[in-house]
Amino acid sequence: MIQFNIYPGGVRRIVTFSYDDGNDLDERLIGLFNRYGVKGTFHLNGKKYVGKTDAELAQIRAIYAGHEISCHTLSHGWPSNMPEISLINETVDDRKILEKLAGYPVVGMSYPCGDYNQKVINALASCGILYSRTTLSTKKFGLPENFLAWHPTCHHRDALSLCPTFLQDLTTEWRQPLFYIWGHSHELKTEENWREIEEILKNLSGNEKIWYATNLEIYDYKAAQRALRVSVDEKMLFNPTAIDVWVEKDKADVICIPAGETVYL
Repeated sequence: MIQFNIYPGGVRRIVTFSYDDGNDLDERLIGLFNRYGVKGTFHLNGKKYVGKTDAELAQIRAIYAGHEISCHTLSHGWPSNMPEISLINETVDDRKILEKLAGYPVVGMSYPCGDYNQKVINALASCGILYSRTTLSTKKFGLPENFLAWHPTCHHRDALSLCPTFLQDLTTEWRQPLFYIWGHSHELKTEENWREIEEILKNLSGNEKIWYATNLEIYDYKAAQRALRVSVDEKMLFNPTAIDVWVEKDKADVICIPAGETVYL
């Protein structure tokens, strides 16, 4: 039996961070992320970057290097209170600006104010958005059933108390693999706030049994797993994607299927 409960390098747990709005304090936060070797996704409002020179955009791009730039609508409206055409324009214009900033297709998002409904989901999908984060903290560690309604584990103010549960017995099969922490860097108003963030990072970082990923890396990896082609007897596994994929067979063997290759068992 083949199971998709293994992640890059054969690990069983994932950690990701997600921060909204874009703020000067993102630079300090990213400095901490880089020091501890974790990755974040930063959901930006494109309106802030209109009129920036190429040199200014290059400086901003350098700050976010190694992390993901993602959408948050052009001007941070309430998506469910907009006409569909307004939401589409807010999303497409945000993508255009951020793609010039980032230098790659920007296909992720978080909902401004956590506001969404099925109409909003449908509109985002039509704009090429592949995932979008809500603000509904589950206090659990599950992967999303629908990546366009991706509920995080918790806000960063609640993360420290959940670290022990997430870290327990990292080697076993566990169907709750993802610790997803979100927030806003502008909420980090005091040095005590920053010390708490650093304590979270100390708890979660530097662990060879955890994959530290951006939101989009998680989406892409799960999509690659789902694209895996398996023969009827489960002895041939073909990976048609550009991403190496790991699986577990018979709850015993961890197998890597390299990008574009077939593995015979």
